[in-house]
This record gives sequence, structure tokens and C-alpha cells, in this order.
Amino acid sequence: MEYIQGLAVQTEIFFYALGFGFLLGILYDIFRTVRVIVSDSKGFVLFMDLLYFTVCAFFIFCFNLVVDNGQIKIYVILGEIIGWLVYYFSFGAIALKLSNAVIAFVRKLFRAIFKPFRRFFKVLKRKMQILCRSFKKIIKKSDKKTKFNLQKHKGMVYNLYGYIKNSVFVIKETTNGSNKG
Repeated sequence: MEYIQGLAVQTEIFFYALGFGFLLGILYDIFRTVRVIVSDSKGFVLFMDLLYFTVCAFFIFCFNLVVDNGQIKIYVILGEIIGWLVYYFSFGAIALKLSNAVIAFVRKLFRAIFKPFRRFFKVLKRKMQILCRSFKKIIKKSDKKTKFNLQKHKGMVYNLYGYIKNSVFVIKETTNGSNKG
């Protein structure tokens, strides 16, 4: 194990770092494409960026562990940054235009394929809304009827005590001669 690396080894590690930074740029384009496809909301963008930085941190840690025995050196970090920037400003711009064109084409294709289904589901949604409104009205009416019917029928078990109590009260009133009821 060498404690002091020679210039040739440092140059080799720097070129590895350049290539690794380039790969991190490709990974960024993959994340960016997924982000464009799925959603443009700020919360999702934040989530994807945090996920990208977490994945990159893990990969950079593994890269430093393998290539330079876990030692963090400024030329390795600079190599990764330069490699990422080279990709981003050269191939990344081309990849962005290409991915936007592919995404637009795929969206148009899916819209054309699923257009009849969308119409069907819109009609189905309208019918279901009408049906749900009518069920809601029926349920409200039956709820009111249920409360009324439960109070009306005095022969039910939970109302039997009240029925006996009321009939005794009515009998007592009629025996006293006062018929207020």
C-alpha cells in the first residue's frame, strides 16, 4: 500500500472521476426525464432532487472507496464536478431536447389510443354522479322514514317499556276522569 501516490496514479484517478461525473450527469437526465413524465409539482421536484442527491452521495462514497481507498481528495471532487458539467452542457442539452421530443410523442400516442376510453369514462362518470345523487336522496328519505317508523311501532323490543308505561299512564288518566291525552 502506497501512502504517497505518484502523479500518474493521481492523473488516472482524476480521469476516472471525470468519467464518473459524466455518468452522474446521465443519471441526472434519467431523473429529469422521470420528473417531466410524472409531475411538475414543486413537492415532486423536491422529492426527486433529494432522491438524486442521496443516490449520488451513495455512488460517490462507493466510488471513493473503490478507486482511492475511501480518501477524499480535492482533485477527485473537481474531476467529478467537471465531468458532470461537461455532460450537462454538451450531451445533456441534446439529451434534454431528445427526451422532450420522445415524451411529447409518447403522450400524443397515449392520448390517441386512450381517447375513446376517456369519452366512455366521462359518460360513465356522469351517469354515476346522477345515480349517486338519486341514491343520496333515497337514503335521506329512508333515514327519515326509518326514524319515524321506529317511533311509530310500539311493539318493538326497545319501545315495549315505553308502550307499557304509556298505556298504564293512559289507563290511570281514564280512571281518574281526566282524559287529556
